[in-house]
Amino acid sequence: MLHIKSLLIIILFTLVLTSCKTTTMWVNSTKKDCNVGTKNTTCLQVYYGKNLDQATWENLTTPIDRFKFETGYFQHIEVSKTKLKNTPTDANSISYKLINILEKKQDPKVALHDIWAVTHINANPIDTKINIPTLEINLTKMMIFGTDGCNSYSGKIIALNSKNITFGPVISTKKMCFDVNIDRPFNLSILQATTYKKEKQNLYIYNPDGTEVLRFKKVD
Repeated sequence: MLHIKSLLIIILFTLVLTSCKTTTMWVNSTKKDCNVGTKNTTCLQVYYGKNLDQATWENLTTPIDRFKFETGYFQHIEVSKTKLKNTPTDANSISYKLINILEKKQDPKVALHDIWAVTHINANPIDTKINIPTLEINLTKMMIFGTDGCNSYSGKIIALNSKNITFGPVISTKKMCFDVNIDRPFNLSILQATTYKKEKQNLYIYNPDGTEVLRFKKVD
């Protein structure tokens, strides 16, 4: 009888070990809009690699027990990962619990999440104080919005890290603005965006040759 009990204990212990594992992951500094079942919400983004500049983020639709998300900070964490049994088809089959925070570092690009007004195009100061082109960078949606001085536009942020930024095709309204001549050079310049630099309240955008094509000032 004692032998059978010991065997059962070993089997149960083995099942616990196989259903509960530990892993490490980076948690992104911003959340992203996502769908969980039929609900629209925001999800953590996680990366299981080591090099943040090469991170490929994926949505984590399951909350991490005991973990506190902080906007603007990358967090490298160790978690337990438990496979749940008999879960409904539309429910998460894995639960996560925080074990330890291994590293936390501020994300410099979060400072881009703002509204910016153009001051220079192709390094030349703009000569108007009305109908000034703007750029809103929304890191939660990974989108840009704004006006080119005439029409409203929007587009996707294709790539973004601590140095590089690339925008996808821009969609805009089609108004005719006969007294505006700043929209065309702005639109040509924003599609050339490859790298950027932020200094205090100013944002500089450069083309693939490293030439400044746009300069912005943060809107108060």
